[in-house]
Amino acid sequence: GGYIKYLQTTTVFPKMPLVGNMLTDNFIHNRLNFRWYPARQWTVAVEARNRLFYGEQVKLFNTFGSFSQRIDQYEGLVDLSVIWLDEEAALLHSIVDRAYLNWAGEKWEVRLGRQRINWGINLAWNPNDLFNPLNFLDFDYEERPGRDALRVQYFPGLMSSVELAFAPAKKISNSIGAALYKFNLGTYDIQLLAGYARGDLAFGGGWAGYIGGAGFKGEATYYSPTGAATDTLGRAFIFSTALDYQFGNGIYATASVLYNSKGQGLNNGATQGPLLLGGSSTVSSKNLFPGKWAYLLQASRQLHPLVSLSVAGLYTPTDNLSIFFPTITYSIKENWDLDLVAQAALADQNEAYRHLGTSLFFRLKWSY
Repeated sequence: GGYIKYLQTTTVFPKMPLVGNMLTDNFIHNRLNFRWYPARQWTVAVEARNRLFYGEQVKLFNTFGSFSQRIDQYEGLVDLSVIWLDEEAALLHSIVDRAYLNWAGEKWEVRLGRQRINWGINLAWNPNDLFNPLNFLDFDYEERPGRDALRVQYFPGLMSSVELAFAPAKKISNSIGAALYKFNLGTYDIQLLAGYARGDLAFGGGWAGYIGGAGFKGEATYYSPTGAATDTLGRAFIFSTALDYQFGNGIYATASVLYNSKGQGLNNGATQGPLLLGGSSTVSSKNLFPGKWAYLLQASRQLHPLVSLSVAGLYTPTDNLSIFFPTITYSIKENWDLDLVAQAALADQNEAYRHLGTSLFFRLKWSY
């Protein structure tokens, strides 16, 4: 299985030297998913993505740096990527982002290889996601990145599990190793974690339950640097919580809050603002968003059996930054989908509230 997607992006921003005020970009993405079941308890999985980038944004990155270096980044042990074409305004890149062997027993499951280890609970921000932190604004990579890791899970009961995971890196200080314990307490699912993450000792936990008819979730992680710390952030505490509710008229709404003790804001709103859009900027598990506090409201509804609408707004008092992103999805026919997405950023800059940039996305997807 897999899919082929075409994504066209047009970004408008205040005029800058050598750039102007508008850039366009094109992106063709082919995904291939393979599964092999050699025996009843065994699974072999390989998944790859082939991506062709071309347009003005590629040319711009190559003017001031290297677009291929920005795309061809992976922290794992084995380089499973190939650059087939690297031109001034075009790049063709392939990478295997899943390649693992999985064994599942009655109470045990062991997975070795490139995989996604998702310990997060919330929709938008996941402080517990030590292995694969994600940028909430990156809507086009649904599978999320994988890591080269060994993961062992034990299920002592229906409502509990113990998990150990280790992701080595070429530089030992960049490795991640942690344990996760999940259990049920009353009407709540609880998880606790502890481990080592890129030079920091990490301790955290989270919950998922209900308040009345609304879902109530939260997670937090505290980082304490060791002598092998790989960044200069120092001690850090990240917390997020969320409420979600399904209204009788079909509207599904969520409200999320993030506290990031190391949130410093945008160093340069004029240049970094547009980079936020589309999830172009990377995040770390210690610094999930530029602001110290961030608030997100999101609502979605099925307008028609073939049409759905989602509207979201994100705000952080740091830089007085606001990001708005509506999405319309239309199911053209079986296995064919069309998405129209917009992301607009505004913030304080030079003692005035200014428009930093707006990106418009047109995406066509065929699944097979």
